[in-house]
Amino acid sequence: MSKQNTFGPLELPSGRKIEFRRPLAGDRVNVTQMMDMTPEKLAAAALMIDEYVAIKCITKVDGKPTDGDYKHLAAGWDDEDVTFYKLVFNEMFGVKEETQARAKEAARFLLSGGTSTAGCSSPDIAKSPTANG
Repeated sequence: MSKQNTFGPLELPSGRKIEFRRPLAGDRVNVTQMMDMTPEKLAAAALMIDEYVAIKCITKVDGKPTDGDYKHLAAGWDDEDVTFYKLVFNEMFGVKEETQARAKEAARFLLSGGTSTAGCSSPDIAKSPTANG
């Protein structure tokens, strides 16, 4: 994995300081593969995936590198710390309204018979301030 920018330190409500990185698609795949996704546990597993992905992205706690055990990293943390971190993480890396609008516009274009090679290929949509970034 290439070296990524890390963010932080972020001081949590308890005073604990963490550093974290942007999530990768591989993080979600890895967490999903680890989850017990039996029909009886599917709803609980789905709820935990986002939390585990966020925790997996924590690189340091109080200046010390994490050991990669994201399933247990925050197990002893106060829930307020986890909730605060998740809110910050989602604000930074969650799907933004602009991204949702671009996706809706691209979907409408493609459903109307357009083709797309890198975002969209319609001259009108390609000039749009929301298309292609």
